[in-house]
Amino acid sequence: MQLKKFLATIFTLVLIFGTLTPCLAAKNLSALGKVSTQKKYTMYLGTNDKDTQKREIPIKEIQEQMHEICMKHVDGYTLTVADGYFKDSNGKPYREIALVYVFIDTPLDSIQKVMDEALIKFNQSSILLEESTGKSIFYSGAK
Repeated sequence: MQLKKFLATIFTLVLIFGTLTPCLAAKNLSALGKVSTQKKYTMYLGTNDKDTQKREIPIKEIQEQMHEICMKHVDGYTLTVADGYFKDSNGKPYREIALVYVFIDTPLDSIQKVMDEALIKFNQSSILLEESTGKSIFYSGAK
């Protein structure tokens, strides 16, 4: 019987806080500054060569060359290094280091220029690009 009461209490708390949390988050975000709606593009660049399925260029060198390419076409980006996994057309699994680039409020044609250069320079078969829209602020401190 106590277990049922405990579970009912937990369920009620989850229901209450699950409903309130999005409202509180939205209120808090606008309280921090001017909120704007912006597009965010996340680009996933594998570092293995498409023909050998091995990394032929050191990661640091790829990052340096990608920095030059990006700064030629966009105003800024954020870079994260991640582990990537995939299977080829025959089902053989591979691991590769992926470079994840985030572009906020950047024209799509500019990102396409980055991808066009990267496809050729790093011998890639494709680059994954994800688009999302969200609310954001540029926070500059408490007023």
